[in-house]
Amino acid sequence: MRFYTALIALTLLGCRGDDKSAQDQTGDSPGVEAAPFGDCDPLSPEACGYPFPSTFYMVEDSSTPTGWRVNLGETTLPANTRGVHASPALWNERDGWTIAGPIMAHLPTVTVAGVAGFDDIGASLEDDSPTLIVDLDTGERVAHWVERDVRLEDSENSVLMLRPAQPLAFGHRYVVGLRNLVDATGAAVPAPEAYVALRDGGATDDSDIEGRRALYADVIFPALQAQGWDPADTQLSWDFVTGSREGITGQAVAARDRALDAVSGGIDYRIDSIEVAPDEHTAFRVFGSFTAPLFTDKDGPGALLTRDEDNLPFQNGTTEVPFTVIVPNSLVQERRAGTLVQYGHGLLGGQGEVEGGYLAEMADRYGWVLFAVDWTGMKSQDAPMIAVLVQNDIGNISAVPERSIQGFVEFQVATRLMMTELVEDPALVLEATDSEAAAPLIDPTEVFYYGNSQGGILGACFVALSKDVQRGVLGVVGGPYSLLLTRSSDFDTFLTIFNLNWPDPKDISLWLALVQTVWDSAEPAGYVDSTAANPLPDTPAKDVLMQVAIGDKQVTPLGAQWMARAYGAPLIGSPARPVWGLETVASGHAGSALVEYDYGIEVPDLNVPPETPDPHEWPRREFSGQEQINAFFETGTVVDFCAGVCGDPSRGAGR
Repeated sequence: MRFYTALIALTLLGCRGDDKSAQDQTGDSPGVEAAPFGDCDPLSPEACGYPFPSTFYMVEDSSTPTGWRVNLGETTLPANTRGVHASPALWNERDGWTIAGPIMAHLPTVTVAGVAGFDDIGASLEDDSPTLIVDLDTGERVAHWVERDVRLEDSENSVLMLRPAQPLAFGHRYVVGLRNLVDATGAAVPAPEAYVALRDGGATDDSDIEGRRALYADVIFPALQAQGWDPADTQLSWDFVTGSREGITGQAVAARDRALDAVSGGIDYRIDSIEVAPDEHTAFRVFGSFTAPLFTDKDGPGALLTRDEDNLPFQNGTTEVPFTVIVPNSLVQERRAGTLVQYGHGLLGGQGEVEGGYLAEMADRYGWVLFAVDWTGMKSQDAPMIAVLVQNDIGNISAVPERSIQGFVEFQVATRLMMTELVEDPALVLEATDSEAAAPLIDPTEVFYYGNSQGGILGACFVALSKDVQRGVLGVVGGPYSLLLTRSSDFDTFLTIFNLNWPDPKDISLWLALVQTVWDSAEPAGYVDSTAANPLPDTPAKDVLMQVAIGDKQVTPLGAQWMARAYGAPLIGSPARPVWGLETVASGHAGSALVEYDYGIEVPDLNVPPETPDPHEWPRREFSGQEQINAFFETGTVVDFCAGVCGDPSRGAGR
């Protein structure tokens, strides 16, 4: 990340102008009536935007799948150090809030005494839990854990974060309740005055309070009572509505379908160069590019999706996409076709990662043809623009996930190219000899996916969307971003930019939660239940194998556990530790699974990066893990090759 830190710093030197989003856009969306309330909820008098998320910042809208629409006010979003509020326009298109959390309340003196922690999630479902999330559509309680923003540990300005143990349901309504919360002295945290008026019936002259009495009397308090909670005991409660499946995944599905239709008659491509024998395991590398449909308003960082009258992306020309193909020695020597494995690179990097030594060795050993393209939206070219958006134009931060949807399109077209035109390209067919016929090097009947870090995170979306990939392996993976970012050492540079613009940590916590709402469409949150259990429209079901490292400084394993619960993925063989909500099954399990690698690194899991050696790169280089990947690709079963707890402890030695 040092390269990106320097690049971003240089970029920002010229980027302290006015916020374009605040000047050039309005907060209104077509078909939405004016907000019935003010810009700030009186339930949180010292922190506008809290509690989050909430129907206070929504309006009912019969034209949307949920019947609701987000409706933030012009001054709801935190002002930066220049006193500028970003435009809420791109949030106000949404028909609900993030399904990934966090769910937050600003209670200045609150502690986490007595609440369910990440290692005690089941306590959140007990009758004596101080925190409650209930799904009004099912009447069921939602398992979660609770934490504070540790950057506020020593202040009287605490944000309480409730993190659902797995994604919430699409388009459902939820009620949140808090009770028996205490401060550092053990005294009860006082309820906000506005909430006391709603709870106890005191009259006010505040229309933002009086206008919600019916909501509390008819919806929120009955929901609490149905769970055995007495509203009189609560310190705060509120409700919110999550976004619909259509609203979160619809644009990516439409872009995929329109792209594949556009290339159904053939994909234009060219071979630019061939590198022979670049290492001891590789026969040759093929470099080229292909033409893919473009669904953004420009072909570059900061682009937004082009949208038709149904708010779905339409094609806006084409783009040229470079690709890399790796052919191992074993296939050439044996004159046989290899299994296609599509690779996804790491954070803000590029397809050159597929040339790595351990991947070349795996391809040679197992007979894989590796291929890769860049993650448009999250590749090296995008890094400076992401920094600029945070610094100057955060109202347009959805450009990052929207350009990532263009990246998903390019991955889809790359897969289809490898399964069609490139199978017969002379560069990937061995010439006939006097004794042997010509030998294609690509077997197009199966294609699998493998990605690490960002390649695992975005890979979760791609695998769910793909019509061609059969199974996927997601290395050192996690979600959602709102859980991962503050726990990642890779976020330090961007956190510095946030701190320069919003010195109050509670504003940053709110921004990360707000960004999650627009990011659900291009990260695991929107797709983890759409892989096997509930596939996307016209998409085959498939399974995933997740391999992660306990103590990872870049992607916390809590994120993989969150995903595994959504996948219904168990632990295999002799797991490193029990994980709430996941069963343990024997080796040979057919289906999705989570495997944690233990290197003896003890990590107190706070919402900051751990101060430990970083095992982020280690699982992918474990021979037992590589054998497990190959078996999963070949058979769809997860075999325990570790002979006990996975993880070579010698890697963690000398800490």
